[in-house]
Amino acid sequence: MAKPTLLTLAGQLGVSRTTVSNAFSHPDQLSPRLRDKILNAAAQAGYGGPNLAAASLRTGRTRTLGVLFTDSLSYAFSDPVSALFLGGVAAAAETDGYALTIVSAPRSNADSPLSQAVMDGLIIYSVDDNSPALDLARRRGIPRVLVDQAPDAAATRVNVADRKGAELAIEHLVALGHRAVAVVTVAASPDTTSIVAASAKSTNYVARERLTGWRRACHAAGLPQPVVISCPVNGREQGREVVRLLRDLPVPPTAIACLSDEIAAGVIDQVQRAGLTVPGDVSVIGFDDAPQAALGDPPLSTIQQPYRDKGALAARLLIEQLEAAFDSSRKPTHHVLPVHPVVRASTGPYRGGN
Repeated sequence: MAKPTLLTLAGQLGVSRTTVSNAFSHPDQLSPRLRDKILNAAAQAGYGGPNLAAASLRTGRTRTLGVLFTDSLSYAFSDPVSALFLGGVAAAAETDGYALTIVSAPRSNADSPLSQAVMDGLIIYSVDDNSPALDLARRRGIPRVLVDQAPDAAATRVNVADRKGAELAIEHLVALGHRAVAVVTVAASPDTTSIVAASAKSTNYVARERLTGWRRACHAAGLPQPVVISCPVNGREQGREVVRLLRDLPVPPTAIACLSDEIAAGVIDQVQRAGLTVPGDVSVIGFDDAPQAALGDPPLSTIQQPYRDKGALAARLLIEQLEAAFDSSRKPTHHVLPVHPVVRASTGPYRGGN
């Protein structure tokens, strides 16, 4: 017996090929009764649905969105903020019937899996400026949305108010009476955790924006420029070296603003291991308001950003590009999502002593 096909099933039911295809791929376009009729007939005939490989060859579409990360794929799922961002992307993609392909962008010059990944469009998420994958993404010429990336006149962007959030963090510490402030960033010194020059710049756009905000707020408050520590990666394991470097300063800071909640959690852990208290000896504030921030000991003061909404918005904007591929009037847009401070017990008044 010949293998059933979409065409033979359509002829058997007296409907079009498109109607049969929609029963599998776009069920919302059919009445429940018609869809059930088609699916029941397909099951009886042993027909499992349209050949997706053939369909993609015919249409040039795979209904797959790509997400490009600087870091490893394991980081994408283990870092709480990245995982929730991906959750937002996935929810929006699923709603419109798209799958996801997640690709890493090695910091080395090694070949990126991006060159072989099959996708209709790409979300580029917080990839370092010097990553070879950025140029590869441009050369592929597929629709893209940039998230937490530097300006690009040719691409739609989604950012949060990173610079404003950093300013709010410093303003909070200054209001508590702190004047000796340190800040912890990433990718200004790519190989080691170290104190860098006050004028140092990062290869990561978000880190640059927050560093600018911290510096501006210190200047506006009449404070000296903050001590800047750069970590090679964004993780709580960097906290031990951060605290050691700060304790060796002639005037250790009484307050520390961190690029992320993960770094802040590592700093708090190592401050406590050193026999000091938070916020009694040093106040610590993070950025993100990851779910774990409220569960720490002490709970972490931080700057909240809408990471899940950011992912969902990026996916919707990319899908809109894909669905309007032939609309030459569409122009790239820029979306900035708000942030706000969340004050918890990891920050407190300056108590004197240095």
